[in-house]
Amino acid sequence: MTKIYAHRGASKVFKENTLAAFEHAETLGAEWIELDVWLSADRVLTVHHDLHLKSGESIINAKYSSFPDDVPTLLDVLISTENVGVNVEVKTQNSLILDDTTRRLIDELTQLLENIGESREILVSSFNFQCLSYLREKSPDTPAGLLVWELNNDWESLIKEVANSDFQAIHPSNAITSREFVAACKKKEIDVNVWTVNDEDRMGELIDFGVDGIITDFPDVALEVVANRDG
Repeated sequence: MTKIYAHRGASKVFKENTLAAFEHAETLGAEWIELDVWLSADRVLTVHHDLHLKSGESIINAKYSSFPDDVPTLLDVLISTENVGVNVEVKTQNSLILDDTTRRLIDELTQLLENIGESREILVSSFNFQCLSYLREKSPDTPAGLLVWELNNDWESLIKEVANSDFQAIHPSNAITSREFVAACKKKEIDVNVWTVNDEDRMGELIDFGVDGIITDFPDVALEVVANRDG
């Protein structure tokens, strides 16, 4: 059955990437929450979409203690929710290189995952292939998903590379996801979690394609679509 991921929490009800948004997504019945993570200057895994806060302060160049109260840590999110899987999107300044900041982020993340053990379902995703490869070195068993926002004509090679790298999933943008692409992923036993899907008809179409997950700003609507399909 297609799983529903609450994009940055229940982000149309509460401010995105906040504890309130994540807690409400769990209350609505979402199986997963999706969130974005940077590493602060003092090595705190910080949940925020943009590199810069509204103040203009750069997350990676400042200490977490200076951030607004509504910017949670990843640990805060894990503590405040109980029964949802967590899709951690690792944010990087450049999706083509593995810099020292990203290495440190993965180091901190894998240590946190080791500390929490198997008490939570975690999926780590990123647009940065090298970042996920480094994750695979540090934590061979942590599920990984490559985010993709465009495809060239040779997407079969992309799927093969993902499979050969032992990544478990591809997260394609809604606009590029076709029945043929999903079927090709399935042949390689690669999960497909599509972002960001807010149209009900499109949700139904993707379910018919056989996607594994739908990442949406409206988890309650998506859950209803899934329930109606199953019914």
